Amino acid sequence: MTVTTLDRPTPTPLELTLHTADDPAAPVLLVVPAMGMRASFYAPLLSALRDAGVSAAVTELRGHQAHPAPAPGRRHDFGYDELVGDLAAAVETVRELLPAAPVLPLGHSLGGHLAAAYAARRPDRIAGIALVASGSVHWHAWGVRHLLRTQAVVAAATLLGHFPGDRIGFAGREARGQMADWGRWARTGRLAFGRPRIDHTPSIAEVRLPVLGLTFAGDTLAPGFSADALLAMFGNARVTREHLEIDATQPHFGWARDPGPAAEVLTRWARTATA
Repeated sequence: MTVTTLDRPTPTPLELTLHTADDPAAPVLLVVPAMGMRASFYAPLLSALRDAGVSAAVTELRGHQAHPAPAPGRRHDFGYDELVGDLAAAVETVRELLPAAPVLPLGHSLGGHLAAAYAARRPDRIAGIALVASGSVHWHAWGVRHLLRTQAVVAAATLLGHFPGDRIGFAGREARGQMADWGRWARTGRLAFGRPRIDHTPSIAEVRLPVLGLTFAGDTLAPGFSADALLAMFGNARVTREHLEIDATQPHFGWARDPGPAAEVLTRWARTATA
């Protein structure tokens, strides 16, 4: 196992953990965590992937790091643009450590949003992306109640200077800029962020990489219809769709703690995507 830091201007360095397969040219699945999750949560998944013969890595999310870091708030704010930049640094770090290996970001939930945007920006740097328990947040897929809930989240984050997800049981303490970008997508159906704001939706439609969409029965946070709506944004990609039934109280997270079935799907897809 290798732990290194990313070359990014953050108050506390972001760490990347890499489990290298016996074959240094084997595909690398680079995990991008779900909202509010620490990288350490994915340790069983990384071990399972490595045991299955592919390399596996995980990068930290800002505000959810192993070492003490400034909590998201008025003095420490960021959005999707910074998070996608962090993912870009993670991809380059993996490419430096394993120059012969194709890199495939594996985005879990929010991580899938970031992977999709990164693929739109730099499809030349990766061999494909896996979107696991990840879906569109556009209210057209979810209904009007979802629109009201997401905009209430944005309003709370704007008022408080951060989103107190750790207090209400949804995600963790999150940056208001991140939640504003998330809420804008929910409201408009466009994945637009940054300064100046750039709409990544047209570029996502032009991505021609292999894309895996993996969902789990009983997942209320990323149900099949939301995953399908996200995959539909990839109008020119080579999309593979998989669905699993697993024994987990919360399938949205449980798949990564008991990762056997998901690891089998992921490794098979990674090998096919890079053959």
